[in-house]
Amino acid sequence: MKNFSVPVIVIALLAYASSAYAAKPIFFSFGGETIAKIADFPDTPEFQNQEGHYVDAGMRYKQISIFFIPVWNYDQEWCGYVSDKMYIDLSKEKLDELATAAHISLPSEFQVSFWDKIGGKLLLVALIIAYFLYLKTQSKDVKAS
Repeated sequence: MKNFSVPVIVIALLAYASSAYAAKPIFFSFGGETIAKIADFPDTPEFQNQEGHYVDAGMRYKQISIFFIPVWNYDQEWCGYVSDKMYIDLSKEKLDELATAAHISLPSEFQVSFWDKIGGKLLLVALIIAYFLYLKTQSKDVKAS
């Protein structure tokens, strides 16, 4: 009974742990937005918004994650990148105009970072395999007793 209760308690604590910003479960996150910088525009007044923030070319996409491990990315859209938490709605055409003015070329397609694209999936699979190996060794220990 002791071997069963420890994993259940750990999973329950992790599922109901709250982040520093809001009290919501961290076990499963669906639709969280990620903003990535694609190209760096010069920090000149031409590339500054009305609030005084410098704008770069960016991409925002939504993510499904389990325990902060990204599992799936979807709904990619171009945007004006201000920071990791802030963006401006700009079309690809407008960003191309800004890139031309800055003498920069934007990629035709956005590539998600390795961690978001593959790394999270690899880690999740490794954790699942480790968990089943742990269960297998525990069942051998019980049978040996």
